[in-house]
Amino acid sequence: MSDVGLRVAVIGASGALGSELLEVLEERRFPLADVVPVATDRSLGGEVELAGDVYPILTEVPRLDAIEVLFLCAPPGPSLDFAKAALRARVPCFDLSGALAGQPDVPLLAADLGCAAEELGKPLVATPAGAALALALVLAPLQREVGLRRVVATSLEAVSGAGQQGMESLSQQVLAIFNQEDPPASDVFDRPVAFDVLPAVGEIGTGGATAAEEALAVGVRRLLRRPDLPIAATVVRVPTFTGDGASLAIETEHALDVAQACEILAKAPGVALAHDDPRGPTTRSCSGSELVRVGRLRPDSTAAHGVLLWTVADAVRLAASNAVRLAEARFLSR
Repeated sequence: MSDVGLRVAVIGASGALGSELLEVLEERRFPLADVVPVATDRSLGGEVELAGDVYPILTEVPRLDAIEVLFLCAPPGPSLDFAKAALRARVPCFDLSGALAGQPDVPLLAADLGCAAEELGKPLVATPAGAALALALVLAPLQREVGLRRVVATSLEAVSGAGQQGMESLSQQVLAIFNQEDPPASDVFDRPVAFDVLPAVGEIGTGGATAAEEALAVGVRRLLRRPDLPIAATVVRVPTFTGDGASLAIETEHALDVAQACEILAKAPGVALAHDDPRGPTTRSCSGSELVRVGRLRPDSTAAHGVLLWTVADAVRLAASNAVRLAEARFLSR
């Protein structure tokens, strides 16, 4: 590591999100003086290689006050504990776990949507989950140009959204079925997901929506700064390892035809129109990409000002890249 750089700790470093964040740090050549990868006892004895250097995975941060940037990529519970500790130690913290995404006093920021210096300089900054970020990047330019009246979103989320254990669980279930065995019990999913689609992700609340659906709607509203925007969200789990898809039905305040929607989205940061196939981009096609690909734009004949479209994004990559870019904006632009 360089003598000139920041001392960074990554909580949940061995998981899908933490591993992706470390990869983005390396690819973007984020200036690092030291890296402290932290994970659970399951990863004790493991190592992380970054820019030619090897770092042992720890189960705790030896000295939090010696850290200059903290990235939280663990599940919400442990991440919230670290966020509280970081606040006490006055360590700038970027939360990717979702633990702080709904807290009104913690800014939820997206690099491509612009960030006020005051918000970016807060001690705790929440970064949106990839699914919410992907939708917001598509909806924000439409809101700016023609206004949004209502959004109906069906999000098809890969098992990578459940972390490394989610991907391992799907792999084990697939192997068991191929061997004509019963799928093993999972600590991640409440029922087998291999060769199936789960119509609800997590527990269903009293109103009929799951926590994932409520979080998706809240995250998009906060990113768009539209707390009043009606959003009907359905989140389902699909048996793919990476890449999320979403079907959107959008009603706008002013008239919007498909050609105008394409023109608006073609200029939107973080968004790419998929012109190569009229059937629309597949979730596999977005693997490893930091762009949200949009296709299958068509008019919605059931709404006065309605457009239907399809989006795909590598949600894990999108979330990790956004967090690193926010850290760059805070620490490297001074």
